[in-house]
Amino acid sequence: MRWSMPGKMVPNIDKTVVLLHPREKGCDGIRKLIWVTAISGVLLVACCHKDSPDQAEPEVVVEHDEPIAVEFNQLAFNDDFQEAEPKIIDRFPIEDKKVVLTFDDWASDETVNEVLSILREHGIRCTFFLIGEGVERNPGLARTILEDGHEIANHSYSHPELPGLSLREIQEQVIRTDEVLTEAIGEAPANYVRPPRGKLDHETAQKVTAAGVDYIIQVGVSSDDWNPALTDQEVCERVMDGVQPGSIITMHILDNAHTVRVLPGILDWLIGQGYEFSTVGEMISETGL
Repeated sequence: MRWSMPGKMVPNIDKTVVLLHPREKGCDGIRKLIWVTAISGVLLVACCHKDSPDQAEPEVVVEHDEPIAVEFNQLAFNDDFQEAEPKIIDRFPIEDKKVVLTFDDWASDETVNEVLSILREHGIRCTFFLIGEGVERNPGLARTILEDGHEIANHSYSHPELPGLSLREIQEQVIRTDEVLTEAIGEAPANYVRPPRGKLDHETAQKVTAAGVDYIIQVGVSSDDWNPALTDQEVCERVMDGVQPGSIITMHILDNAHTVRVLPGILDWLIGQGYEFSTVGEMISETGL
């Protein structure tokens, strides 16, 4: 049995957390244990690599008061994808004037906090699809999003277009991000993925689903707020012209995008039209999808 114990700093976590994650389906290969000391703020990661199936795993004792066990989403590499049946959602089938507002990608503390402030002022909770490598650099910011009441989900690790990647590369993008998000926020994120740039074909969707993903959430109504060729008014009009009951509206947390400037006006207009807001998870529960 081999053990490694690298240390990582994790801000804004004030409880002991134990995370367990089996990395390969049908394999006892890796078990990752993570705990956080509230006093020092240091995250310690212990990875147990099982050398043979005959070796029994040792008992692991975490000597902290009342550790809280947190399971990952049980995503794992899986070559058997041909029979996978993806659940892809780009709009929810409801007649009530409810929409889901989503944000993709990653940005600086300043941009993200400006977006959160606007949402807080309007009393709106959203779903954030975050890029793993960004969260890895600044895990505390992801936790801030969660603590503001928003839902966090998977937008790949490095934002490549998934079609054209190998099976292993596609699943690595999803699994690695799930691990990063779980370690950052101290709990498993929502178990759905938004493919970067909305690029998806059926086989790619099967490969994502075979890794254990519950839902693939597509772009729906795209604001194109990332596009510097558009004016602020054109971004607003894309949302206003496209929205309908059950719409999934996609915006972005990117530095130097239109988002912070247009978001207050878009929210005021939607509220004025009688729309209410839900997270993806709330809408899945409501519609029974």
